Amino acid sequence: MLGAIIGDIVGSAYEFNNVKATDFELISDWSSFTDDSIMTLAVAKWLTDDPGHSPQTLVQIMQEFGHRYPSPMGGYGARFNAWLESEDPRPYNSWGNGSAMRVSPVGLYAANLPEALDLARISAEVTHNHPEGIKGAQAVAAAVFLAKDGSGKPFIKEFIERMFGYNLGRKTDDIRRTYAFDESCQGSVPEAITAFLEGNSFEEIVRLAVSLGGDSDTIACMAGAIAACLYPIPRHLAEECRKKFADAQDLLLVMDRFEAEYPQTANPLHPAFTPENISRLRKGEVFVFGSNLEGIHMGGAARVAATRFGAIMGQGVGLQGQSYAIPTMQGGVETMKPYVDEFTEFARQHEELTFYVTRIGCGIAGFRDAEIAPLFAQTYMLDNVILPETFCRVIEEQHHTHKGY
Repeated sequence: MLGAIIGDIVGSAYEFNNVKATDFELISDWSSFTDDSIMTLAVAKWLTDDPGHSPQTLVQIMQEFGHRYPSPMGGYGARFNAWLESEDPRPYNSWGNGSAMRVSPVGLYAANLPEALDLARISAEVTHNHPEGIKGAQAVAAAVFLAKDGSGKPFIKEFIERMFGYNLGRKTDDIRRTYAFDESCQGSVPEAITAFLEGNSFEEIVRLAVSLGGDSDTIACMAGAIAACLYPIPRHLAEECRKKFADAQDLLLVMDRFEAEYPQTANPLHPAFTPENISRLRKGEVFVFGSNLEGIHMGGAARVAATRFGAIMGQGVGLQGQSYAIPTMQGGVETMKPYVDEFTEFARQHEELTFYVTRIGCGIAGFRDAEIAPLFAQTYMLDNVILPETFCRVIEEQHHTHKGY
């Protein structure tokens, strides 16, 4: 859900001032949460507070949040605003993307795909009871659920195309050339999912979504929601967006409560440092160990990698199962540097993975932390790499920097 809210905030500054490029300021003084975030959080509260998931409770919560925040950046749509103020709120046959922009908590909450589709339908129908409005909400909820559940992009693409009939075969460069403001589900949901399918990191996906133009905050909200289930959210981006809720602490509490109960699988709360003993890994986590070029994984962390995390005998370098081998036994520290640099680039290109680096070279190989740690100075600032505490302290002392946690 945090991914949806960050997408909304990033896109907010460009909704009425479109930028048809990916090189733009992500968060500015003008950036703010909009109705997209407010109603997303209303859906989250509905899911956690009402076990029966009645439409009446959702209506009450949405109206409560709308009254509490009556003038968000960009405002509410005219018909939705009238619905918020009505004493007898009824659905108004809308196919607008308001149903899809607020639905992401459903995909995170649902235990299975049928539940995600059913809850998405309920969440849409209180306002958007047109078939296209329901379909847009279900498509986003399904994409979030599938990404959270570990499905790859090819499967998600095929499922959405087959289930909902959306065209996901276009490139963002092609869409961007002619795309204009379109607040319908059918004219914005496929574009958001296309940005998700094309991007290779959370930030890149949000940038692609905003760069299409049109209803940029909503497109980025939908794309960001899906992206956060597959790619880690940069810490600095999450922190900057949280600051935008300085005067809306109640909304922040709803978000924090929901995120704690229903986290996005790509963005769990990782420890600040590599634990001394790692006995199991979650999906998307990788054990980084010191090896020898022959790939004889018989002692220390190498043995753990071979017995628990899929290290392959005879393979001394690179990714294997849920482990990554960095040779340390072939000479001095200078002989390790190319392999560490290769690992750093690999980690940079695979933000969907989280790497736990052990104290490579400081066991059987016989080196000291002060000798090995500087090799990881560039790795240190990557959000998806966790280093040993001893390595971090050496790097911080040498470079007078600190990685915030």
